[in-house]
Amino acid sequence: MPKDIDVRPIFTPQEITFPPVPLFTYQGDLGDELARGMTAAEALGLYECMLLIREFEQMIVQLKGGKFAPLPGFKFIGATHLSLGQEAVAVGAMSAIRPDDYITSTHRGHGHSIAKGIYWLRGQPPEQLAEFIGREVAGASAEELWSLALQEHLNRTMAELFGKEEGYCRGRGGGMHIADFHAGHLGANAIVGGSYAIATGAAMGCQKQGTDRLVLCMVGDGAANNGIAHESYNFAAMAQFKKGTPVIYLIENNQYGMTGQQQGEVTGVKYLAQRGAGYNDVNMHAEGVTGMDVLAVHDAVRRAAELCRSGRGPVMLECHTYRYMGHSLSDTRESYRSKEEEQMWHDCDPLGQFRAQLLAHGVATQEELKAQESAAAQRIHDAAIFAGNATDPDPRDIYDGLFADTTSDKLDPQWATPEEKLLKKVRKRGGKGARTILYRHAVNEGLVEEMLRDRRVILYGEDVADYGGAFGVTRGIIDIFGRERIFNAAISEAAIVGTGVGAAMVGLRPVVELMYIDFILMAMDQVGNQAAKNRYMFGGKAKIPLVIRTSVGGGRGYAGQHSQSLEAVVTMFPGLKVVAPATAYDAKGLIKSAIRDDNPVIYIEHQHALTERGEVPNEEYTVPIGVARVAREGTDCTVVAYSWLYYRAMEAAEKLAEDDISVEVVDPRTLVPLDVDTIAASVRKTGHLVVVQQAPERGCFGEHIAYQVQQQVFADLAAPIKIVAAHNVPPPMAAPLEEENLPSVEKIMGNIRQTVGR
Repeated sequence: MPKDIDVRPIFTPQEITFPPVPLFTYQGDLGDELARGMTAAEALGLYECMLLIREFEQMIVQLKGGKFAPLPGFKFIGATHLSLGQEAVAVGAMSAIRPDDYITSTHRGHGHSIAKGIYWLRGQPPEQLAEFIGREVAGASAEELWSLALQEHLNRTMAELFGKEEGYCRGRGGGMHIADFHAGHLGANAIVGGSYAIATGAAMGCQKQGTDRLVLCMVGDGAANNGIAHESYNFAAMAQFKKGTPVIYLIENNQYGMTGQQQGEVTGVKYLAQRGAGYNDVNMHAEGVTGMDVLAVHDAVRRAAELCRSGRGPVMLECHTYRYMGHSLSDTRESYRSKEEEQMWHDCDPLGQFRAQLLAHGVATQEELKAQESAAAQRIHDAAIFAGNATDPDPRDIYDGLFADTTSDKLDPQWATPEEKLLKKVRKRGGKGARTILYRHAVNEGLVEEMLRDRRVILYGEDVADYGGAFGVTRGIIDIFGRERIFNAAISEAAIVGTGVGAAMVGLRPVVELMYIDFILMAMDQVGNQAAKNRYMFGGKAKIPLVIRTSVGGGRGYAGQHSQSLEAVVTMFPGLKVVAPATAYDAKGLIKSAIRDDNPVIYIEHQHALTERGEVPNEEYTVPIGVARVAREGTDCTVVAYSWLYYRAMEAAEKLAEDDISVEVVDPRTLVPLDVDTIAASVRKTGHLVVVQQAPERGCFGEHIAYQVQQQVFADLAAPIKIVAAHNVPPPMAAPLEEENLPSVEKIMGNIRQTVGR
């Protein structure tokens, strides 16, 4: 593609100026909103929702203290991060977006979940409410359906906090990880700032699928100081997104991170909204909002939603509110707050203020509000009784929800990329039938074929577009699909992975690239705490069809931060699949299978293998994930080797054959799931096992292979299992040291000889 923008050397004296950041501009009241069209029912609905959140969290206080008489002896073990005092933010925000919009939430997110569910239910027709209730409701009126659905929502929310099967996430997530996919709630997050990139990616997914849905990213003030906040803001504001990313970053500033105070202590700015000036020319439309006023929050989020739907996102809102309780119930607050400060915030309590306005403007009488307050307390009382008597998960089902068992193999033709959308005709290398091509070209072909087959597949990462990636794997793809389907991301590994998670959760099938596996350490929260865990934490309800492409190396003199083999690190996180193909045939077949899988897959390429040639057929094929390959048959010793070390193992086997030592080589191809049965069957035949891999020996994946195999075939082993690995040092740069560090053909041969005693 021709270059879009020339970067010119312009050094004319000038200065950068920023538009002002408005603060607390809403000065209206309920009377103004009623005059603008808000109904009395809507106003009472705001109050009811705030009441339910407050009653819900006050119930948690009772339960934690063992003071809820109807459940004597009940021990509440869930999280106790309460948002008492912050109800106006949750309710004002959720009431201002559409029922079909998405949200992400925080560890202090009970209020977000309750409010999002309520406003989603209010937007559903009777048949949807009946389906949500999940039991026979024949003949129920619309009002009865609403009442039953509301109670069901509160029951499921409370049951999740109690760790029960009837909870939204079947008790797998609890209060800090609650999600409600009915309502577009993509999940609360116990990692401070963990959902920033997920929300950003989900918003990008909405945009690329052509919808006008948006994502409301609820984060705390502490999260705004985390690195992922910067990475996400920058990603969302990238100029190459011609239409603004439809995400609202709502910073719920309750004045304290855990105990660290935002003003005057842990930041250098008085208002976090000021930071919006760092990301685009309109300050991300940042503003400060009175977070103790439900109407002010509603007004700000409503306007932000309009900006997002008109293609002018992202938007940053900082809602100033106050956390009445400590970080958790064990935090008494005495060491870092004054009584005077607390009283000032209690004096502008969001429920008290709004209650007074309901009375002042004749929306309700004292008696009517007392009845509403009593009804809210009863609903929460009933939810607690329901949850206390709900079903404990069966330990036999502990693996339920870890992996999706679905793929996109059977694809609706609607998802095919229309030919008229292609910028260039696709041509394969070589002639008809089987061809001998480079490994990197095989990966490229697999990517192109899947992008043609399914227009939901997008590709992004560091330098993957015009340049084609550090090793040329993606070269030429932008000429076919353009920058809508393949684009460069900033050097921002956490954002690359996290946005991939979010985009996958809302329907795209992203392939993201991290240039070297060494860099995955910059993204390990998003890899290990988000991509790997979200499906399981959310009760098996999320699909995350995400592929993370990365490379391992060694032998190029790149030293300790570009040459590591960290595959064992990613295999440690249940919920991830990990593949490491050695041959061109497998590289193409496995990238296609990885893209079609509905689980996150770490796809590891070896830099040396990228230039190996192999035979690849012209016709459509895939290679199944989790199936090993016996690459060479033998009778004396089994060698298991994956990725590029496969080639060294094959060379060692050929040389040993000259001495009548028959070596069987097994290429696992996939590390998670590992095909232990194929390896074990080989070892039963040979009686010996040598595992070859490039990582340092201590804690390596080879140890896991050895353990799994000996569990099955210990009685068949004629000698101890050997592991040929690197030394327990970071990869050195100097050629003699690097050569010594990598498992050579000679080292492999020597270990095989020792194992078989020849």
